[in-house]
Amino acid sequence: MSEENYVSPARILRDLVPGEAWEGLTCFPRKRHSAGATLLRQGDSGTHVLALIRGMVKVVRGESGGRDRLLAFRGPGEVLGEMAVQDGGGRLAHVRAISECEVSVVPAEEFRDFVKRHNLASQLAEYAVSRVREQTQACEGDIGRRLALALLRLVEISGARSFSITREELAQHLGVGRNSVSGVLKRFGTERVRAERTRIEVADEVYLRCVVRGRATE
Repeated sequence: MSEENYVSPARILRDLVPGEAWEGLTCFPRKRHSAGATLLRQGDSGTHVLALIRGMVKVVRGESGGRDRLLAFRGPGEVLGEMAVQDGGGRLAHVRAISECEVSVVPAEEFRDFVKRHNLASQLAEYAVSRVREQTQACEGDIGRRLALALLRLVEISGARSFSITREELAQHLGVGRNSVSGVLKRFGTERVRAERTRIEVADEVYLRCVVRGRATE
């Protein structure tokens, strides 16, 4: 796999469609959500999609035994809940706000018409592949590299170096135990990544990129 594929975040829909198309999605009624709110619920029918205008969310799938799997983080420029709208099935995961968010609520039929009107089928397919690649990278390979990549994506998504994420959430995302994440963070060092109880701060992006490329030194 190339270095670029390792360090580049999954592409967002806003970057895959013409500017006027994205603007059209954001013209629907808007709604604000506070941190911790559930924007979409797993199992619900696909009555609408959400265009994320501001804020950051996490995509969480509830699994058997009451365990959650944190599939992905999403930020501005993303569309949420489109799979259930396109295939007519139930929603595959919950979407919950990490920070205060603002979304545009697009009814299902309006979204389907929007896709046809702008000939976006191929862009949506590319978008879906990008998401699958992102989830695969989170679950395969060296945990240090995977954690570094996840943190770099969070920086890209949030537009900041500090975000309200816990070690437990990072562990859910990577499919490992919390102690494994704590061990890697300790190895990174507080001068590079500072982890508090409910917040992570990336102090050295260059180091994390070196970890992703397999070029980091202690």
